[in-house]
Amino acid sequence: MSISDREPASARASITDAVLEIWAERGARNRIKIAGNSMLPLIVDGDGVLVEHGATEIRRGDIIVFRYGNDLAAHRVLSIHRGDDGPTYVTKGDNAPRSDPPLSAGEIVGRVLAIERGGRHLPLDTPAWQALGWLIAAGTLAWARLYSWSRVLKQRVWGPQPNRVTAFLRQSALALFPLLLNGAQAVLGRWEEGVRSASKE
Repeated sequence: MSISDREPASARASITDAVLEIWAERGARNRIKIAGNSMLPLIVDGDGVLVEHGATEIRRGDIIVFRYGNDLAAHRVLSIHRGDDGPTYVTKGDNAPRSDPPLSAGEIVGRVLAIERGGRHLPLDTPAWQALGWLIAAGTLAWARLYSWSRVLKQRVWGPQPNRVTAFLRQSALALFPLLLNGAQAVLGRWEEGVRSASKE
């Protein structure tokens, strides 16, 4: 969800505060309309998401809604760090270039349970989707480490100047990751539809 950037920052903050208060009064689950493309290809602009409020039982790979400045954001949990002051969460949009600043449990609005698009309801709290979410989070972290190591190696071998080979490899990997993600989600979606159809027969 994103409140229009045309509104002044103070107005957006007030609107977000009011929405969160209403949700707290309405109950444990609410539907939110998503604006933006940071979670492509899984969530597209205009999708609705069903959110379970609170920060309980959040796992790596879950998609959570949290306060992001004056707005709300829905991104994937990459890692959870336990500390004396409670857990902190590192999140990132699947289609975003970098991770978000770490979050505390108090900044989290809730966990996304399902996506709604064109009359279809896609539950994300099934074991298969939870496993895919975990793999996406682990793969994102692994790719970030690999890219960091490759930059260090490139600077040691070729120096700080730009290199066409490494730039090409980086662009290829950035283009390939969404395609793999989209393919995995499509296969899993069809598999779950087949399981549901078979169970109804």
